[in-house]
Amino acid sequence: MSEKVIFSIIIPCYNQSHFLEDVLNSILDQEYENFEVLIINDGSTDNTKEIATGYSKKDPHVKLFNQKNQGLSAARNTGLKNASGKFIVFLDADDWLERDFFETYSNAITLFPEFDLYRCGYSYWSADRQKKYHTHLPTKDGLIYPNVVTQNIGACHSILIRKSLADQLGEFDTTLKSCEDWDYWIRAGKVGAKIKSIPQDLVGYRYITDSMSRNAKVMYFALSEVTQRAVRMDRRIATETDSNIDLNWNIAPLVKIHFIKCLGVLLHQGKIEEAFIWYQEEKTKWLWRFELRDFVDFNSQLTFRYFLQPEQIQQLSKEVIPNVKVFFTKLDYSEKEQEKLIRLIFEPQIKKYNHLKYGRFLGACLNKIRF
Repeated sequence: MSEKVIFSIIIPCYNQSHFLEDVLNSILDQEYENFEVLIINDGSTDNTKEIATGYSKKDPHVKLFNQKNQGLSAARNTGLKNASGKFIVFLDADDWLERDFFETYSNAITLFPEFDLYRCGYSYWSADRQKKYHTHLPTKDGLIYPNVVTQNIGACHSILIRKSLADQLGEFDTTLKSCEDWDYWIRAGKVGAKIKSIPQDLVGYRYITDSMSRNAKVMYFALSEVTQRAVRMDRRIATETDSNIDLNWNIAPLVKIHFIKCLGVLLHQGKIEEAFIWYQEEKTKWLWRFELRDFVDFNSQLTFRYFLQPEQIQQLSKEVIPNVKVFFTKLDYSEKEQEKLIRLIFEPQIKKYNHLKYGRFLGACLNKIRF
């Protein structure tokens, strides 16, 4: 790869000093030199500044920018303004890059220079990086629009964006409290960006194995807002393209999927009455009709999709399934319907439990009978 190509790794950090050394070492330990690391200390009150300063003094790749707390999007925008690289990665302080990240991406850019976006595989890990929950490997290449309107294109730090494309998209939206990366990639789709997929696991993602700290309604508002923007012309984009137009799409079914996922967060938190009232409000507002299978999305990446360890399955059985049953009772679903709903929603966990309890062969037979 040409020496002119530089990777800019933008790391916003707010009170995550306990992860900062880990993420920085994952970058600096790689056998590659042509990169820069921009740490954006977003008004941290812990020792983020001290740790980042130490790294910046001993390694010229690392640059530190301190600012008052303004949020994730504002921190990324600061990084964009100061990045000198030809390609950019947005890496959160609690995630990391695998050892062959730079080499693999360098080879991909050399072999496929016509792309402005590149993405790799990623894995969900426990907070201590001792347990891997799930790996996702992308395979599709080409235009990301219009599919990006209905789903994100990957974990933010698994995506490499050419700086010249980023310059066309505008900044991350500081009014969004969630989904700001999806909003950003939708804009990339609307300017006609194509993506190259690398089906290799090159980045790690710390998966929070409970949803107790999530604000369901904030997430839902952001998801709904981004969905509604996605089908309208986006005036933040500086370039005129055939894709940046108003779409004649019915977004109600898309918003309903987001709603079910966020409703699942409330039930995971035990907020049954709040979930019931919210369900009635949004159902009336959007004139939704619900089928039993719609509720499968209670089991999402926001809640317990990757809860597949024995102790986690036991916790779901003891604490969450009863909440879900009470919720459906309040909605006047019959016992038979509730049994079917539990099988639908918790199918991955039930199947895993049967494998663990009865062995691979008998568990598979039982699952075949039940599902």
